[in-house]
Amino acid sequence: MSSIIFQSLLTPLVIFSCLFYGSVTVLPITIIETTVGLLILFWLIDMAYKGRLSFLETGLILPIFVFLVLIIFQLIPLPINLMRVISGYTANLYENFMPRGVAKTFFTLSIYPNVTISELFKILTYLGIFFLVINKIETKRQFDYIINTIIFFGLIISIFAIIQKYSYKGRVYWFDSPGSAITPFGPFANRNNFSGYINMIIPLSLGYFLTDMPLSKRIIYGLCMWIMVLALLLSLSRAGILVYILVLLFMLSLLRFKHSLKHKTKTLVICFSLVFFSSLFFIDFKGVLERFANLFTKQTLVVFGHGYSWWDILRIWQDFPLFGTGLGTFANISSMYKTTAAQSLFTYAHNDYLQLLSEVGLTGFICLSLLFILYFRRVLKMWLKRHNSYVVSLVLGGMASIFGMLVYCLLDFNLHIPANALLFFVIMGLVYRLVYTRFSDGIVK
Repeated sequence: MSSIIFQSLLTPLVIFSCLFYGSVTVLPITIIETTVGLLILFWLIDMAYKGRLSFLETGLILPIFVFLVLIIFQLIPLPINLMRVISGYTANLYENFMPRGVAKTFFTLSIYPNVTISELFKILTYLGIFFLVINKIETKRQFDYIINTIIFFGLIISIFAIIQKYSYKGRVYWFDSPGSAITPFGPFANRNNFSGYINMIIPLSLGYFLTDMPLSKRIIYGLCMWIMVLALLLSLSRAGILVYILVLLFMLSLLRFKHSLKHKTKTLVICFSLVFFSSLFFIDFKGVLERFANLFTKQTLVVFGHGYSWWDILRIWQDFPLFGTGLGTFANISSMYKTTAAQSLFTYAHNDYLQLLSEVGLTGFICLSLLFILYFRRVLKMWLKRHNSYVVSLVLGGMASIFGMLVYCLLDFNLHIPANALLFFVIMGLVYRLVYTRFSDGIVK
C-alpha cells in the first residue's frame, strides 16, 4: 500500500468520523474499524509481497503490549477460586448476583465481556491509525495536505456550528427531529464534544500559522483560527474555554526552551489576544460568566463530574484495585456506587482518568500513563534538537493539541467519542513522525 493511497483514505476517514454525530452509533464506528483494519491488512500484505517488514521504531511498544495483554486477560474465563485471590470483590459480585442453580465455575474479570470486546476493537483501531500514520506519511507535501485538511475542516464545522446555533435548536442537523439533542453544536450532539474536537485543531492551526509563510496566507490562517475560537466561545463550553487558555500557556512555556522560536512569542501572544478578545464582542458574555459561576453553586467535584462524584469513582477503584471492572464497564457498575441524586444512569464518568482507573485498575492505568510519558519524553527531546522552522512550529502546535485533550480528559469523556479519539491519534502520529523527519526538497531522508 503506497503512502499516497493511505493519505487519500485517511483524510476522508477523519471527516466521515466527525460528520456522523461523532461516530457514536454502531454503523459509523463499524465502518471506521473495518476501514482501518483493511488498511493495516493491505499494509502487511504489501510488506510481505516486498519480502521485508519495515516499521518505524517508536519505543512505545512495551506499555501498549502490556495494556492489550491486560485487556485480553480481563476476557479470559478464570476459576472462581483464582478469581477470589486476584479480585475478591469481582468474585463476590458473581457469587451474589448469579441466579440460583447456575454453576459457579469460570468467570471473567470483566463484568460485561461484550462491552470490553467492543472497546478493545476501538483501541486497536486508534492504535492502528497511529502506527499507520507514523509509517506511511513520508513527504512534506503529505504533511501539508493532511494538516491543511484538518484545519479547513475545522473551519467548515465551526461555520456550520455558528449557523446551527442561530437557525435551529435542539437538533444536530436541520433534518433531525426537534429535541433529538439537548446541547448540540456542530456535528456533535453535545457542545463539550465539539469543543474537545475544535480544541485539537486550533493549536494545530496556530502552529501552522507560526511557520514561514507569506503575509497573505498568514491572514487566511489567522481568520480560520478566529472563526474556530468564536465557535468555541459560542458553544458556552466551560471546559473548552479553560482548556483553550491552558493550551496557550503550554505553548508559551515551551517557547521559553526553544531559542529559534523565542522571537515568535510576541506573535503568539498578539495573535491569541486578538482572536480571543475580538471574539468576545460576538458572544453572550453574560451567559459565559453565568456558566462559570455555576461551578461554585454546588459541590465542585460533583459539578465537574456532571452529577457523578469523583469520590464515588475512587470507591469503585478501591474495590477493584489491580485489574478493574473491565474496559468499558463503567456504565454497568456506576449505579451501585452513585451517592448523588442528579441522574440514575451514567455511561461515562466525565473524567477519563478516573474512569480508566476503575475499569482497568492500577495495572492498566500505569501502562497508559507510561505510554504518554514516553511519548512526550521522546518527542520533546527530539523537538529541542530540531531547528527547521516548519517542523518546530508544527510539532509545537501538535503537542499543544495533545496536551489540551489530555487536560480535557479531566473534565469530560472526549476520548470516548470515536471522532475525537481518531483525530487525537492521527495528530499523535503526525507529531511523532514529523519530529523525526528530515526534509530535503520535501522528501524524507
